[in-house]
Amino acid sequence: MLQLKRKIKRQETILSSLADLTYATREQLQIVNDLAGDRNARRVLLDMERDGLIKSLRHEKKIYYLSNRGNEKIGRSQSRLKKSWITHTLMRNDLYIKLGVPRDWEKEVPVKQNEEVVLIPDAMFTDNGHFCFVEIDNRQSMRTNYDKISKYKILFKSIYREYKHHPTLIWYSLSTIRKGKLESSCSKAGIKYHIY
Repeated sequence: MLQLKRKIKRQETILSSLADLTYATREQLQIVNDLAGDRNARRVLLDMERDGLIKSLRHEKKIYYLSNRGNEKIGRSQSRLKKSWITHTLMRNDLYIKLGVPRDWEKEVPVKQNEEVVLIPDAMFTDNGHFCFVEIDNRQSMRTNYDKISKYKILFKSIYREYKHHPTLIWYSLSTIRKGKLESSCSKAGIKYHIY
């Protein structure tokens, strides 16, 4: 009986983290949920897949996401998933892990000023009380990135006036050329940034 309770608790923990991550690789779920070795993680996820709690698809490697049954089990509702989001989502998850799994990490939350949405960062969190905004540079145009940097410059000024600290804009890019352009643009805008 105790073993069954532990299994259910572990499954609910994995389901909750997968709901937060949207899509995830085994490695990501393994780190976030402390699933020990590869063999154990594969076994746990296969059991959950057989129980109909999660589903998977191939996208270079096996990618997991919640099934309707899994959503119901943890009392969540999930909007329609788009396969075109997979790479972007996996990159965001990688950064989430690299940044130490921040407790207050929120994804895709609209940032408003004067009741108007000015930005929707890919994620945001605080680090020692300082705001951090995350942007994933996957397939968007550099023009879009430059526009976002301009909006962050304005936002960061008002955050400084209100909270007396300089927020950080964190980028994750797979291209060294684009990374250089982002660095140059952030430097010119005079905002605090970090690029992975």
